[in-house]
Amino acid sequence: MKSTANFYSLNRNHNLDLCICSFVKFLYKKENKIIIISSDHKIEKIDKLLWTFEQNSFLPHKIYKDGDKVDTPILLSTLNDINNMEIYGEYKSIINNQSAAILKLAGDTNIYEFVEDDETNKSISRNKYSDYKKYNFTLLHKTYDEQAI
Repeated sequence: MKSTANFYSLNRNHNLDLCICSFVKFLYKKENKIIIISSDHKIEKIDKLLWTFEQNSFLPHKIYKDGDKVDTPILLSTLNDINNMEIYGEYKSIINNQSAAILKLAGDTNIYEFVEDDETNKSISRNKYSDYKKYNFTLLHKTYDEQAI
């Protein structure tokens, strides 16, 4: 089965990091195991937000460090760990919060890309879309609607 790249367009009023947190909550409630991939400084911010973005909510997560036991349904990872495919085995939902497409995956994985409403980020997303297309991913695009998730 092929992997799918899901693109969600944000409007100017959306905060990317809060959208990621809300989407993680949505996926977690559906019993998905989720990896969020981002840069070092962004991953720390998302880690803090996952603890605080909703007052009465807990999303079990941790930042993956090389050699860590993979024992949580939500894993935060950096580009340094992307080539360690062993950590991706059970995680079939990946939120990509970095500027390059994630192409080296086993089949049946859902990658979620958020497209911010500015020309620089739209250009990055177009490049990722083209890369996923070249690698025969199934491609889907929707407008992000927090009420619908």
